[in-house]
Amino acid sequence: MRGDIQRPHDRLFRSVFADPHEAATFLRPHLPPALVERFDWSSLALEETSFVDEALQESESDLLYTVQGTTETHYLYVLFEHQSSPDKWMRFRLLKYMCRIWDESFKKHPGQGELRPILPVVFYQGESRWHHSTEFADLFDESHQSDDFLPRFAHFLIDQSDLPVEQTRGGPKAQVAQLLMMAAFQKSTRRALQHAAQLLAQVAQTGGTDYMELFIVYLAATQERRLVQEFVENLQQYTVDIGGEMLTYAEELKQEGRQEGRQEGRQEGRREGEIKTIDSLLSAGVEWTLITKATGITPQQFQALKEQLQQLSSSN
Repeated sequence: MRGDIQRPHDRLFRSVFADPHEAATFLRPHLPPALVERFDWSSLALEETSFVDEALQESESDLLYTVQGTTETHYLYVLFEHQSSPDKWMRFRLLKYMCRIWDESFKKHPGQGELRPILPVVFYQGESRWHHSTEFADLFDESHQSDDFLPRFAHFLIDQSDLPVEQTRGGPKAQVAQLLMMAAFQKSTRRALQHAAQLLAQVAQTGGTDYMELFIVYLAATQERRLVQEFVENLQQYTVDIGGEMLTYAEELKQEGRQEGRQEGRQEGRREGEIKTIDSLLSAGVEWTLITKATGITPQQFQALKEQLQQLSSSN
């Protein structure tokens, strides 16, 4: 497992679903049909911001969109809970995040006369089923739940804790992202990866090189290397040409896994693997924006890694 890639769930979620088209293919099947019909999904647009508390960024990710309704623009807020078990206080945090969204709207539109509606969606992939209510008022004692002065809202829930891998919804890229995250939480890992390989072959055939690299980086960060190798082998069964840079990168991952021994040797091998990986991505034409999202490494850090490796090599 590649512990050097920070917050891999957040990076995968935000990288894939930041694309409004991918987000729409994922969200539409999970929302009530009557609500789906109220929106012009071609108008879905990402707001480049996050409202999650800094202390919770290891276990939560979020994306905020705007979408045009029948008569007005709405916010659509997706909170991705990548914890192993459901949290009843998520509704309280969700209310805080929604208030922060409204605060930001006043900064952009200080003269607004009313609040823009927010559709809150919780996307959960933990090991156990979500068993908490989706109603905010249920956080209070039952004797007070009918009081008029309590805030009231209910969130939409996408619970994939026991979803069969064949029932993921959305476009191929959105489904691959879901399957890889399902596998990371030890739910039918091999079946999820086999199904993901079939779908990823479709992405490869449509020129989705950037996504291919992103998915492999995530897989390397969350799975044992033997499963990474099995995944690449399964992928080759479904498509003859998965891209030379993809094969090169997969082989580098396997080679890097063999570089173990003394602590100094492991550090040097890891740095060399990171440099080779990024060199491979750059040669494939991947932009630095995506590389930084997938690896957490900036161009300046990349140059520093190269210098560190040169120093280690000269001292040996």
